[in-house]
Amino acid sequence: MIWRYPDQRQPVVALLGPRQSGKTSMLRSLSRGCGSTVVHAHLDFHENPLDPVSAAALVAFQMMRGWDTLRRSPVFHRFALGLLALNENLEPDRARATDQIRGLIQQYTRGTRRGRFATRLEEAVDATMDVVATGALSPLVQGQAREVVTAVRERARPVIGSLLQSTARWGLRDALRWHVGIPEAEAAGSLDALIRLSSASRSAAVGPLLAAFLADAKDQADHHPALRSACSCELPPQYAGRAARHDHAWVLLVDGAQTPAGRRFLAALVAARMRNEHNDPGTGGAADPLVVLAACDQWQPEWTTRWCEPWRTTPLPDTPQRRVPLLTRATRAHWARQDETGAGPDPASAAHYWYPVWLDPMSEEQVSDVTDDSASLAAPVASSVVHALTGGHWGAVLALQEQRASAPPDAGTAVRDRPLTGAVDASGRPLWARALETCLPEGLAAPAPAEAVPPPVVLAAAYLADMRTADDPRVPLETAELPRSLELLRRNLWVSTFFHRPSRIREVGWGDADRPAVLHPWLSRCALTALSAAGPADAAGPEAERPADPWHEVFTRQGRALAALAATHNGSGGVAREEQQLFYDLALGGFAPVAEALSDRFDRDHRAWVRLLDYLASAPCRPVHEQSAQQAYAVLLSGIEQTGRDVVAVATAKLLALLWLYNDPLTERSRRWDAQIEEGFERLAHNSRLLDVSALQQAGALFA
Repeated sequence: MIWRYPDQRQPVVALLGPRQSGKTSMLRSLSRGCGSTVVHAHLDFHENPLDPVSAAALVAFQMMRGWDTLRRSPVFHRFALGLLALNENLEPDRARATDQIRGLIQQYTRGTRRGRFATRLEEAVDATMDVVATGALSPLVQGQAREVVTAVRERARPVIGSLLQSTARWGLRDALRWHVGIPEAEAAGSLDALIRLSSASRSAAVGPLLAAFLADAKDQADHHPALRSACSCELPPQYAGRAARHDHAWVLLVDGAQTPAGRRFLAALVAARMRNEHNDPGTGGAADPLVVLAACDQWQPEWTTRWCEPWRTTPLPDTPQRRVPLLTRATRAHWARQDETGAGPDPASAAHYWYPVWLDPMSEEQVSDVTDDSASLAAPVASSVVHALTGGHWGAVLALQEQRASAPPDAGTAVRDRPLTGAVDASGRPLWARALETCLPEGLAAPAPAEAVPPPVVLAAAYLADMRTADDPRVPLETAELPRSLELLRRNLWVSTFFHRPSRIREVGWGDADRPAVLHPWLSRCALTALSAAGPADAAGPEAERPADPWHEVFTRQGRALAALAATHNGSGGVAREEQQLFYDLALGGFAPVAEALSDRFDRDHRAWVRLLDYLASAPCRPVHEQSAQQAYAVLLSGIEQTGRDVVAVATAKLLALLWLYNDPLTERSRRWDAQIEEGFERLAHNSRLLDVSALQQAGALFA
């Protein structure tokens, strides 16, 4: 992406990720990586909400520094002349206004590289004339001849200075011609064009000025390419000889792109690029060297014309939509395919210039580097658990690390086994409550501890816990706030297919099916922990009159609503509806009947059975909210072998319990768990009545 070839258009890369996912850290890392080799600049609209013109001026200022790969620092003559004219208060008289503009040009010329050289040369010539008039040759010049020499010197001094500065202004001729050629100039002369720009409002001047900025960048990159000998790029082995020759794109890093100021600037920048393309069609007018990498935590509707939303599993049919790639897999070729035949390119559309990419989450090794430090922590948590719990979310990892560091030395095992519900700050606020307040988008309220009525975000988390609801456009009407909550979570990038953490057996049961869109594991876990922690409100009266358990009430109501919805559209029957009911029964704690129903389906189709097992094991697991995974497993299987069940029923119950707990992020995976799961699949394969047990063997081999 950072290599540039002639006449190549550059994308505006939207770096996507939810709030506090590490986008700012990524931009800072890229800035350090560019160093003094790649021309780059950085804007932070969170700290400085600049208007588009001021932001462009700041970018130009940052890029005008010295670079190891450039013989001379970049200059922005077109942009600077336009900015000078815009900021000048001109006289109402046309002649005086023309003199003002001419004076601005002369003043600016003296500050350029050529102008400074001309000034030094002018001083040298003037000193030489002084020597001629009053120096060593003066005794030879007497009387009237001396007066003639003095008069000639006084008259020649301004003429010579003007001639020298006019040669300096020769370097601005392209910039002045550019201002003549813009549509707003209406083919007027250069001075009249700048006068017209000066009289325009600041909002009307945004387009011409940003177009001038991009034209300056293009002119610099085309006529002053980087020195390849000073390039520090690490080239892959396949690039050698002529294939290694390349120029660098210029990089603009933008933080806070979703803020009002950031949106205005990026929209104006894209419009300026479209403007240059329209004014110089077919000549590379839009082929400026600027690659923009903008950190965005919201999805923009205009991208949908060409890019599939992250919460959709597949692009819309009969559209040019394509999937959003990960940042590490983003390539220019993938973005440029929109120009291929049949892709429906439309350079007049802003979406044509955008390239949304998804920020890669932190790997388990990166999480380990953050969490496994030398500090004495009272409640250590395995990096694998932190990674699964946070989904590699930068802010979540730091929140857990800070909580661990502040844990008292005598913290009990509850803090270790339940870092969300057991960890509290000095004021007694649990970590999940603070995390929701920090992460939730504007418009969604965070639940309060011990709140009896679940807020909309909790209902949305319960709804999205079922992977089969991800692409269902039908939402139960009984939950009035659910559509709005889902829309806010999706638009703020908290729902995505990138968040789905496939189980080990998913490929066996589902094949190459698309990953479903799920709620981010950190947000989902915090919301469901809030639901589990919300007990019945204290109320007087008989036990039967007290409010029901919120967890039980939410999942019961949601299961019934989905059943009524399915019955309305598909009738009362259906295998899918039966399987979904088993999912909600397991979430409600009905482990034994669900295991029995799963055992009854064993000898029908083993691959479909593995798929059902994987689906059921993804149900929310409340036992781990209240006790350790080992304790929960013992409770689930207490007396299971003494109930007189056959081998298949016992093995099915053990396997369901193991995988249900295994899929929970708070369960620390170990070789012991893997061995038990492998043994369960082997026992089922040996006791199957079907000849084809390959699905069971494949699933078991994944835990070997």
